[in-house]
Amino acid sequence: MITSMKQRHKIFLLLTGIATICFSGSIQAAGKADAPILILGTQDHFAGYTGEILKAEGFNEFRLQPVTAVDFSLEYLKRFDIIILTAISLTGQQENSLLAYVKAGGNLIAFRPGNRLTSVFGITGATGTANTGYIAIDTSTLIGKGLLPQTLQIHTVSDLCQVNGCKTIASFYNDEKTLANFPAVVMNYYGAGHAVAFMYNLPQSIAFTRQGNPLLAGQEKDGIKGLRAMDMFTNGWVDTSKNRLNHADEQMRLLSHCIELLSSYRKPLPRLWYFPDTLNCLVTLTNDGEFRNEKDFEPQFSDIETKGANMALYILKTDQVSKSSTDAWIKRGNEISGHPDDTKEAEHPAWSDMTNAIETKARELNNRFGITQMRTIVNHWFVWCGVNAENKMDFTAQAKIEAANKIEMDINYAHYDNNSNQQHFLGAMGLEQGNFNGTGLPMKFVDEDGRLVNIYQLLNNVYDQQYMEHKDSVGFYECFKGLMDRSINKEVYSYITIKAHNDEYFFSKKPLSQMLEYAKAKSIPVWTPVRLLDFITAKNDAGFSALRWSDNKLSFQLKSELACNDKLSIMLPSLYNGKKLKAVTVDGVNCKFFIKQVKGFDYAFLTVTPGNTYSMVANYTN
Repeated sequence: MITSMKQRHKIFLLLTGIATICFSGSIQAAGKADAPILILGTQDHFAGYTGEILKAEGFNEFRLQPVTAVDFSLEYLKRFDIIILTAISLTGQQENSLLAYVKAGGNLIAFRPGNRLTSVFGITGATGTANTGYIAIDTSTLIGKGLLPQTLQIHTVSDLCQVNGCKTIASFYNDEKTLANFPAVVMNYYGAGHAVAFMYNLPQSIAFTRQGNPLLAGQEKDGIKGLRAMDMFTNGWVDTSKNRLNHADEQMRLLSHCIELLSSYRKPLPRLWYFPDTLNCLVTLTNDGEFRNEKDFEPQFSDIETKGANMALYILKTDQVSKSSTDAWIKRGNEISGHPDDTKEAEHPAWSDMTNAIETKARELNNRFGITQMRTIVNHWFVWCGVNAENKMDFTAQAKIEAANKIEMDINYAHYDNNSNQQHFLGAMGLEQGNFNGTGLPMKFVDEDGRLVNIYQLLNNVYDQQYMEHKDSVGFYECFKGLMDRSINKEVYSYITIKAHNDEYFFSKKPLSQMLEYAKAKSIPVWTPVRLLDFITAKNDAGFSALRWSDNKLSFQLKSELACNDKLSIMLPSLYNGKKLKAVTVDGVNCKFFIKQVKGFDYAFLTVTPGNTYSMVANYTN
């Protein structure tokens, strides 16, 4: 049995994939678990959101259980390759069970463990906390390989401890450049097992980075008339120098690398790719149809359709459009939805009035056009309600109102900060513009207490009015180009959403045409948000199960119940235990795959059509 960290690292085959080691005394499965990953926690401790992070990263093979429902016997815990412990309280008996699990060869990841299980993680007890700051990943470690070396912003309380035998994977920084001399992420070998600790609440930090400061909900902060979600990104919440990095997503990939390394001690795990098919980017196009009519909208639809694109029209005044027109636009692949108007109380939007505005728009769409559901939404002026029905602060109140009205995707987060009393607090424009909320991926909202809200957040990152008011059509195009180039070439993966108001089409027509032509030249499709929603829903619904590792073969099933027109890509490590992936069968038939490097490691990609169940076998040989 190998006992030292140094010896273990030497055995890793660092070529271009993740290797594994088999230890004497390592865990053997006691029974058949339906998933190799167990998330321990409750919905109000970001456990459900941890699952959303795993889905965004393509690890659709986890079980989520509250601590009160878990059998903490060693026999049960051994059924899981990896256990992820959210920031929750444990009894002494539960801690001892997890200690025994790791000691017997289990793999544990914990968020903000504090003074729990310090021997397992190889740290001292926490001696203090810090409110916000940065982390920097050590890219010389195997977990850090392929990730960004720059400091990355976090938005949560951190526990300050010292290394006591573990390996530091990432370190805290007091500011962008000042090392704090405390570990942020550590890995330790304990008995026959392995443990990783994030000394901050990763899922909470991801949520607050994406959604803004919950303490600013319902408050006017940016000096721009009307409460918007962007008010919650003021007062220095955004380090605008980090916008081009997608720093929230990069920290999710740090978690993915931890999962991949720990799974390498048991069996390779399949993942799903971020985008449809094998794309590295995707574009959605929207139009707020405000004060024009169908005679104005039709030429814009025709223009974009000639470029092979489709668009969503969010209608403000339904009496300006006929059913025959909306029927024709939908038949041609476009989306029609509503543009609810609560601007009469834009400075103090209330739960009841915002609810009424959405319900009114839904009735108008149904009565006039026969559209029975607004599946995606953009509000007039991006008005964002920041208080719940009891008039208490809630930074997801608007998302909850929309979810209660069966809306499935919100596109009210937009890069607009013109004439703010905080200058360009969302960041640079043009080629230097990135995603101010640190992400390029659609994910569901989560409230301040860590409870999921059943609606997706999609950032409107290429916003026409931001550039029109500067008379900067070149910058409007270059903003789009920069996002796409970084997504395709720099692994700063982003879904790009363009807003092209019909009222301002005089400005956006030429740069929008350039964007569509550039996307076409790069073979990147331009969709409606509802088509993206269908894909993301199908991707997140799909699940891996029945994973078995035997005789250098990984067998598993992909169960996908929701059909859509766009394919899913399955990712498999191209190397495992020093062996190369040589063949993959799907339902007994050899399937072609290709190798693609993602964040420092090589994966085999193969595509399948959602809405089916597939039985797969991956064969690794010398």
